[in-house]
Amino acid sequence: MTSKFDHALSSNFVSLLAAEAEERGWWAEVLADPKLVIALRGSYLNVYYRGQSLFYVEAKSSSLKVTTHEKYLLDPALAGQVPLVDGKFDVDKLLEKGFIKKYRNKETLPKMKKAASLFSGLEKTGCHEIAVRNPMVIDCEIAFPGVDEPIQDGDKKGAPRIDLACVEPYGDHARLVFWEAKHYSNGELRAAGEQPPPVCGQIATYRNYLSAHREVIVDSYTRVARNLLDISKMGSGRPISPLIAGIGSGTRRLDLGDEPKVGLIIFGYDEGQRVHPGWQDQLKKLKKEVAWVRAVGDAKQIRL
Repeated sequence: MTSKFDHALSSNFVSLLAAEAEERGWWAEVLADPKLVIALRGSYLNVYYRGQSLFYVEAKSSSLKVTTHEKYLLDPALAGQVPLVDGKFDVDKLLEKGFIKKYRNKETLPKMKKAASLFSGLEKTGCHEIAVRNPMVIDCEIAFPGVDEPIQDGDKKGAPRIDLACVEPYGDHARLVFWEAKHYSNGELRAAGEQPPPVCGQIATYRNYLSAHREVIVDSYTRVARNLLDISKMGSGRPISPLIAGIGSGTRRLDLGDEPKVGLIIFGYDEGQRVHPGWQDQLKKLKKEVAWVRAVGDAKQIRL
C-alpha cells in the first residue's frame, strides 16, 4: 500500500476556501455554478467540468495555490485567420489576444468551460451529466492508493479510477456506494465466448479494496461529507443532499454495508442497440458477474 486513502480536507483548507468565497471571485463563481463538480482529494481539490479539471487547488499555510491547464486558457472566441508566410505562421497578434490572461467574473469561467468541452469524450461527458444531476454523488474520478490495474502482458498500467461514489438510505444509516460508468461503445463491456467482459475484473478489484479498507474509507467519506456541508454554506448553487448533510452533521452514520456495493452503469445507446441480440448476450454476462447493473440509454436519465 503506497498511502492511506483520505479525501477529506483539513480545517485550515476549508477556512481558506471560506475566505476566498468572500472575495466574490473565481471560487464564488465555481460555488454558484450547478454544472461544476467539486471533488475533494485531501491535500488538494479538483473542480471538474465534463471530466476535465478546470481548477487544481492546494492549501498552503495561509493561502491557496490555484492552477489550471494552459489548454483551457486559449480563448474559444477566436475566429480570425493566421497568415502563413515563408513556411511560418505569423502568430504575433495571436500571442497577444489569443489567451485569457485575467480572470473576469461572468466572462472567464464560461470560456474555460467551453474550451474544456473540446477535450471531453462521450464517456467523460456522460459521467459528468450523471454527477451533476444526482445530489447523492459525493465524489468522482476516485483512485484507490496502491491499486494497479493489470494489462494483458501482466504488467501494471497505474491506478484505475472508479467514476462515481454516492450515498443512499440504508435503514437508519447511509450507505456508501460506488459506480463504474461506461459508454455503450466501450470495448471493456464485451468479451468473446463465455469469458466475462474486462470491466467485471475491474469492479471485483474495487470491491476487494473496499472490503479490505472499509474503516478508513468510511472515516474519510464521513469527513468529506462534513467538508461538503461546510462548502455548501459558502454559497453553493448546487444543493447538497439531505443525506450527505446528515452524515456531515453527525445525525446519520455512514456504512459500506455487509458487502461493498460496486455497480456498473451503461449509457449512450439507442433502442435498436439496446435490443440487438449481440448486446443482449453481453449484458447477460455482465449481470452474471456484477450484482448491480444499471443500463440506461441516456446518461441524463440516470438517477442514483
